[in-house]
Amino acid sequence: MRFRLSDRQVGVLFMLPLLLAVALFLVWPIVEAVRLSFVRYNPLRPDDQPFVGLDNYLFVLEDPLFWESFRQALVWTGVSTVAQAAIGVGLALLLHQPLRGINAFRGLLLFPYIVPTVVIALNWRWLFNAEIGIVNHLLLSAGIISERVAWLSTPDMAMASAILLNVWKYTPFVVIVVLARLQTIPTELYDAARVDGAGALRRFRDITLPQLAEVLAVVVVFRTIWTFNKFEEIYLLTRGGPGTSTYNLALYAFDQAMANLRMGVGAASGVIMLALLLAGSLLYIRLTGFGREDRAA
Repeated sequence: MRFRLSDRQVGVLFMLPLLLAVALFLVWPIVEAVRLSFVRYNPLRPDDQPFVGLDNYLFVLEDPLFWESFRQALVWTGVSTVAQAAIGVGLALLLHQPLRGINAFRGLLLFPYIVPTVVIALNWRWLFNAEIGIVNHLLLSAGIISERVAWLSTPDMAMASAILLNVWKYTPFVVIVVLARLQTIPTELYDAARVDGAGALRRFRDITLPQLAEVLAVVVVFRTIWTFNKFEEIYLLTRGGPGTSTYNLALYAFDQAMANLRMGVGAASGVIMLALLLAGSLLYIRLTGFGREDRAA
């Protein structure tokens, strides 16, 4: 008899490599982080891992630096995500226009997104250098500022510079997603609105925004998660300084685990971040009603 597989079995067979990869690179690290968060683990003494219960979590929650980094993470994530969404929608609307050569601009827009973060951060440090940076030179030459600005050496300017880097690099992601959705909106809706006398602002408010609502909900959720977890940009640009002005939760978890050799505390910080992101994402989806129409259908 010939050996035959059903369609369901073939589907499972094709999904098996993905399931194995997810289990190895996603599920297992999360489970291991949760386990480490309940033990005292020093990598210099790997065999000594006593169970400490909730001590690591209590240490994190009682640490003033954790709450300061939490506030910094909220500012970093909130401003970056809102700016990316606003600028991304605006650029997508411009790139949606049927102009000659618009495809070239769409291609150039991907440049910040494909350049490695380490390259961007190191170049950003040079651009915003207080003494030899080209940003200060251009602003002084244009008469916009009267003295050099210490972009990466003052708390407010350092956070603004880090946010600007994040917005510059990841806004193209928002543009690509929004532009793809704009191209699927039926043109008949805009034609009917013009016949009814609706202006550009009215068409944007009553047609474009409602059509983009679900896409923007997904974009905001993903950009919030990715930005909240961002480590390399701030670490390479400011190392969390000056002082702790750009210190976020990702840097806090890294320093506790690697610099202070408190792997359990670092793991507890990561688990807390996971819980915060999960709760925030569920609350946001509930408030925006994303997917409610699909469930109703």
